[in-house]
Amino acid sequence: MDEYLPVAFGLPLMAVAISVVFLLIGLALLPHALFRRRSFSRLRDGEQTYARRASIRTEFIVAAAAGVITAVFLTVGITGYNNAMSNLEANVHKAYSPAELDIKYWNGSWATADVTFADGTTYKDAQISMQAAYRPFIEQKMTMD
Repeated sequence: MDEYLPVAFGLPLMAVAISVVFLLIGLALLPHALFRRRSFSRLRDGEQTYARRASIRTEFIVAAAAGVITAVFLTVGITGYNNAMSNLEANVHKAYSPAELDIKYWNGSWATADVTFADGTTYKDAQISMQAAYRPFIEQKMTMD
């Protein structure tokens, strides 16, 4: 029985989406914290309370944490996507042994690729979908002419 490498595009794309959410959180909090710190520095001595200072510091810490989480999830997402793409390419080579393979992108349900087989058959914008146990299945692009 042939074993194929795991091809999982869902988790990397979800990690990128989570990174976008945390990026938006950080981008909202950082300017607000800067504005509050500037306003705080203009207050008189009696109005500069520890609670306000601590609140501003907490806002900076949360914005920084959101930035770090954004970077981590973005790195995990990009690395996972590249790993899944290379595993998909290895699985196609294992199953079909094409002469040329140019995988363009993964759209969520299938990959779009240009494939040339050893006998000279060429599929432009072919659809590569995954079957059971990560076995790839190549079919010509469905056109509506």
